[in-house]
Amino acid sequence: MTPAHLTRLLAALLLALGLAGCPETFRRPDDFSADPAPLLAGIARRQAAVASLTGQLHLEVWQRDERVRLRQLVAVRQPDRLRIDSLSPFDQPLSTLVSDGTTLALYSLEEKRFWRGAASPQNLGRLVPIAMAPESLASLLRGTMPVIEHQAAKVAWDGDNGWYQLDLEGKNGRRQRISFEPKALRVTAAREWVGDALQYKARLGDYSNEGDTAVPRRMLLEAEGIRIDVEVVDHRVNPALPDAAFELEPPRGIAVEPFE
Repeated sequence: MTPAHLTRLLAALLLALGLAGCPETFRRPDDFSADPAPLLAGIARRQAAVASLTGQLHLEVWQRDERVRLRQLVAVRQPDRLRIDSLSPFDQPLSTLVSDGTTLALYSLEEKRFWRGAASPQNLGRLVPIAMAPESLASLLRGTMPVIEHQAAKVAWDGDNGWYQLDLEGKNGRRQRISFEPKALRVTAAREWVGDALQYKARLGDYSNEGDTAVPRRMLLEAEGIRIDVEVVDHRVNPALPDAAFELEPPRGIAVEPFE
């Protein structure tokens, strides 16, 4: 083959590749549907199947170049109840955080200080340094997500990961993206924005079983400058959790302080 023939052959090949575009890593399923209803129904079904959860978390927190390892006991109950007890390496309690969906309270045994305020991402950030609402964290631990109030919903196929992708447009610039496995429709990832500012992104995996009561045993939470690797161990699904488990009062002699 002469150099001229080789040049023409390469040009034709490049043109064909350009017209075809880069192939997807994961082919879109033949039964793909752009209807968001099955995905939203899947979230609702899993929320109902896993009404409560207890377990122990092993966390590895990276904040820039610093790494901290933590152990926490958690209890969550739908729709928005959350309790986190942080432990020392010697199983001694360090702090307790509770949220009833409206109010968040935090007691630090090390500092002998007690705070109380709104159940907001900023206040949860005292213990979990990511701008995430307590109800969102409680839902992720149960393998689901609280769906934002939205005016528009769009379904796409994520060919790079092999996931369904549900994009929701809410009020005041709030947006949410939830990804799902195509068969079981389990949540595999979530992101949330306010305007153009990414609040957090999460990935979920290593589910405990194939049914609706499956919970993710590994999670990755990320925000600007922060990465939290979470392993869920010794978990129980649907234990009876009374309201008192999510209530916290200051010890005698400890003043109640507002979150700054």
